Amino acid sequence: MSVSKLSRLENGKGAIRLHDIRCLLNLYKVESENQRELILSMAREAKAAAPAAWWTDYEAILPSGLSTYVGMEAGAGRLLTFTLTLIEGLLQTEGYARALIQAGRPTDPPETIERLVQLRMQRQKVLTESHGLELITVMDEAALRRPVGGPVTMRSQLVHVLETCQALPNVTVQVIPLGKGAYVAQHGMFTLIEPRDPADKSVAYVDSMGGNLYMQRPDQIARFRAMFGRLQAIALDPHESLDLIRTAAEEM
Repeated sequence: MSVSKLSRLENGKGAIRLHDIRCLLNLYKVESENQRELILSMAREAKAAAPAAWWTDYEAILPSGLSTYVGMEAGAGRLLTFTLTLIEGLLQTEGYARALIQAGRPTDPPETIERLVQLRMQRQKVLTESHGLELITVMDEAALRRPVGGPVTMRSQLVHVLETCQALPNVTVQVIPLGKGAYVAQHGMFTLIEPRDPADKSVAYVDSMGGNLYMQRPDQIARFRAMFGRLQAIALDPHESLDLIRTAAEEM
């Protein structure tokens, strides 16, 4: 980073990118990985919040760390997601999301459940906004067969996935059929978040019982990207996947 640019940033006269923040962390010798990630996560939230961080209205009821994810999602150019037993959140219907959230938070009052459903529906706007977030999701067939909310709700959910894929060219769904047997990544779901700004780094996100994990080292991103490629390779192609989803809906 040049001296002139550093001076402008320190005096609040220039826009700052995540790349600039990393340079400053190096310059000021911030070596703790936890502290660096905390600062970068705050910067991502602030960046995604412009002009308005609508999700801050939900922070009181959000699980720990999810606010950061929603902010990063809002600023992403592409998401690569892998799910095992659930439909990707950006493709969920209200009925499916409500049944899922109720099952996961059985002691929460109805008003909190409804707020979380509203949040999930609001997040889905990234698929139809002008910047056109690209969503590529690979899911296990088990996600199609588990009747979350009952057969009627699940059938509606599967039809919604079909209609979304047909209506939005920026959405691609691939399904790994049950007949494939064991495969890589069966131990858990993950998301690769690729930013709109090429100067920013991609982030791998893993949501687990032990907490939210955000990884961005080049070797970590390369490992998750390679894993996603292998998942796509064993999954049905998009057309075959939609045929399987249509069959699952008819059989529900």
